[in-house]
Amino acid sequence: MNNMTRFTRQILILGICTVLFSCASASKDRLPDLQIKAGTAKVVGKVINFQVKEGEDNPSITLWYPNPVTADESLFETPLNDDGSFYFEVPIECNIIGLIYSEIFNTGISVGLVDNEEVKLEVVFDELGNKKAKVQSSLSFTDGDAVSIEEVMMRFYGHRFPAEPFYDKSPEDYAQNELKQLEGRAEYALEGSNLSEKAKFFVLNHFEMIYFAGRLLTYKDGIELNYRGLNQEADWGDFIPQEPTRSYYSFLKIFDLNNPKYLYYHAYVRGLQFILTIDTLNILTIKDTPIEDWLKEVKTKIADLVGFDTGLFYEMLAANAYSKQFIDETKPLSEKQKENIKAYFKNKEITKILFKKNEEIVKINEEIGNTIVNQTPSVPKEALMDAIVSKYKGKAVAVDFWATWCGPCLDGMQKSKKIKDDMQDKEVVFVYVSGAATKKTWDEKIKSISGEHYYLTDEEWDYVLDSFGFEGLPMYLFYDAQGVLKNKVTGYPGTDRMQKMIEETLP
Repeated sequence: MNNMTRFTRQILILGICTVLFSCASASKDRLPDLQIKAGTAKVVGKVINFQVKEGEDNPSITLWYPNPVTADESLFETPLNDDGSFYFEVPIECNIIGLIYSEIFNTGISVGLVDNEEVKLEVVFDELGNKKAKVQSSLSFTDGDAVSIEEVMMRFYGHRFPAEPFYDKSPEDYAQNELKQLEGRAEYALEGSNLSEKAKFFVLNHFEMIYFAGRLLTYKDGIELNYRGLNQEADWGDFIPQEPTRSYYSFLKIFDLNNPKYLYYHAYVRGLQFILTIDTLNILTIKDTPIEDWLKEVKTKIADLVGFDTGLFYEMLAANAYSKQFIDETKPLSEKQKENIKAYFKNKEITKILFKKNEEIVKINEEIGNTIVNQTPSVPKEALMDAIVSKYKGKAVAVDFWATWCGPCLDGMQKSKKIKDDMQDKEVVFVYVSGAATKKTWDEKIKSISGEHYYLTDEEWDYVLDSFGFEGLPMYLFYDAQGVLKNKVTGYPGTDRMQKMIEETLP
């Protein structure tokens, strides 16, 4: 039996299993189907039996949730009040499941965010420091699920398989291996859990989308990581993963991508963004093409692969074609694009959301003049950071080490915007140092990031990270006005703590 036959059989088997699971699951055991509709959600929360240690600041509470039209991941942070209360009022693109987390929680808490509804969340710590959550929302799981869902997700992410070489195998063999691992990881993650049927259905769909977007659609990245992991001493530049043929993407039929259940997951939207960029599929950038005409061409390339030629999938793909323009180019909509959007989308909420995002992009473009690209100093790598910081002597310097592909880095930048706004009249400079990405990608990404920018070679980047003992991104250094390093931290430290560290370095 050849590879393609085996792969097709694997798809059929998994497809049958998916159908059986869907049929066996009653509607009461599923979350409701989502519809795109912009709105506002509120969360009123209280943490009980938690005491802030003397001399420490109140911890922050963070709310995260996905946005299926703009492909944004929203992050909002608020300090915990002295009485243990906290509050969020946030814009949403549809009713959605969000995650509330904090340094005082060992795992996040899943909450349903509903338009024009005040969600109530109570987090109670017992004498041993264990937490329980009580959630009141019309879009919710059991109280036990609210805490356990994230624990199950962490088990899924944390499960590791023995390293085996598959970089020299065909794309179809790679896909078979990934589907097998998906099954094994899901079984491991759910083993012994007390999730309700509704929560199990939710996490199983999430597992599917993680592999859809993060593994199967990113074949070349997966193969390259496998090669690097098993060939530490090799010259990685000599390895070029083979390009999958069009038939490889027949796995898309597995996932019923027209199903609105997937709107709950950011991985679904990431998958749409990946589909738009796959060389083999050759989907043209939408530009000023009328959406109807653009989709007609798109369907000639992927309709047989996904298994249908109408439905929600194409509507979301078109919306994300514009969102991709926002994300990749920080480019506002043209007048022609606005006309096309108005003419095509029957759900005017999608139009409303895209136009609101466009207003944000226009505003960002007005601030682009505050982005300063610097020539990296021509000094030995050992003296590089001293040379960069010395340029700003007399001012405090906050250095942000980041990469274009690093989600937490970009999240940290979003959170720190308020600090930059609040400190505009202070003697502080915000410096952004990056590497480990193509120069072209970096050039595009920094357009929306005001501050002083430096791009390092691979050798400079590796040396600087090693010299400061950093093991992850983002990373931050804080220098005083005399160029003396006063603090360093890995991971975004929280808005309040970061502002405090900067204030301590001000002249």
